[in-house]
Parts: sequence; C-alpha cells; structure tokens
Amino acid sequence: MDRLYWETYTTDEEGFAHFIDESVAFMHIYLGDVREAVAHSDKISKYGRVIYNESAWDLDKFKEIREDVTQPTHYEVIKECIHRIEKFSCKKVDLGYVGRWKNPYQIADTHMPTGITITYEEKEDHIFVRGCLFKPDNWFNLQCKALFKTDPIVEKEPKGSWNMNTHGLIAAKPEKASGNRRALFNLIADFIKSFKPMFSGLSLSEIFYNIQANTAYLVNPAAKENDEYLPLIYYFREDGGTMCYSDSTEIPRKPYGTTQAKDQKLYYEKRNFDFF
Repeated sequence: MDRLYWETYTTDEEGFAHFIDESVAFMHIYLGDVREAVAHSDKISKYGRVIYNESAWDLDKFKEIREDVTQPTHYEVIKECIHRIEKFSCKKVDLGYVGRWKNPYQIADTHMPTGITITYEEKEDHIFVRGCLFKPDNWFNLQCKALFKTDPIVEKEPKGSWNMNTHGLIAAKPEKASGNRRALFNLIADFIKSFKPMFSGLSLSEIFYNIQANTAYLVNPAAKENDEYLPLIYYFREDGGTMCYSDSTEIPRKPYGTTQAKDQKLYYEKRNFDFF
C-alpha cells in the first residue's frame, strides 16, 4: 500500500491537448510545478521523450543532459509538451509534479517532497487519467508512521523543525495529516466541479470503469478481505453508477458519506474524511 490511485475517465470536445492544457493549469494550484514530462510516441527517440523543468531540479544534473530536453520553467515544459502532442500525435503523456503536501513531521509549515505522477491517455471514446500519489503512509494516513532521525528524509534537512520525542522518534502531527486529507479531498472535488468527468475514484487499489455499464471495479481482489483497499472517494456523473469488487459484487454504500459535486453525489469514506 505504497501509493494512492486517482482514476478519472472523462471527455473533451476540443481534444486531448486542450484537456491537458486546461487540467494542468488547474493541478498547478494544488500540486505545484511539473518537474518533468514524458511525451510517448514512436516518432520520438527513447532519450528525447522526457522534458525536464530545469528550475525544479538540482542544476548540476543538467551538466549531463542535452539542452534540447530541458526547459527553464513549469510553463515552458507544458508548452513544449503540448507542442509534441500536436506534432507527433502523442496518445500518452506522463507528468511528474513536485508536490505540495504539508510535512506532518515538522513543527514549521514546510512541504514534504512527495512523488506524484499524473498520466493522461487518449482512448477511442474518452480520456483516461491516472494519478499515482506515492507513500501516503508518510503524509496522508490517519496514523502516519513514525520516523527516526537517521531516516534519509530527516538527514537531508537535519536543522528542520522536526518534532522529536525523547526516544529519537519523530511523530506526525495529526492536524497536519488531517490537513493533507482535506487538501486531497478538495483537489478531487474541485476537479469534478471543473471538468465533470464520467467517473472519478481514489483508492489504494487501481479502479477500472466500464463506460457502457456505468460500473466501476476495484482491480485488487484483496479488497474483499481488507477494507483499506476500498474506495476512499468515488463519483459517477450519471445516476445509477455502481461500485463493485473485482468479482462484480456491489460494494455497500451505507458506510459512505455523501456531498454534492456538480449536482451529483460524491461518495467519501467517513474515517479518513472526518471533517464533514
């Protein structure tokens, strides 16, 4: 359980490039700069597909990387990415974000470096978006695991305002982890309100959505035995959508709370999103 999956199925009448351009402008508010982008196409060489945001990396790294695969800022990276989509008809793009989650282990208001990858794929009748949010046990979970002062993330910033106890453990501040859960909920709810996808779901298991049946399935069969794999958030644009285990049996809705998102119900798991 080292990552959260945010699965979204949507459409855009103005095309793939337009949706990426619009949604990245939205994501930038919540997730910060894009560090690198990968535009997948057989027309682009293997080593030329990545576009690096020079301002988001250690500058020493770019002594070994060709100038034609670097751009000076987040905005130039996206501009170059859109150019490649239009020039080479790319059907898949990966965007790696800096991440803006609160560091729950420090007293000061600092950010925790968190791997976030948003992948866009253009399908025949829709656009599929998958967000992989890595290591939720460090910044999102109800019980964030304790760190030690010898952990690499701590040693990298030894003078930070780490909340150490007498045993050398660094305990997470629950109010900061709660703030991260609220920020993630707001990201997904606002995305739904802005783009009105056909389906969107957040889970520790990947989710497959059948557009014709308006039914979503948890990919991991372990969800039947372990409720931590159950969806944390899910939304159907059309009435009558069904959330199922991998064996097609329906997941009960009774444990979920609901709130409105674009005139449709957004279901959320009450334990992690207890601020409602």
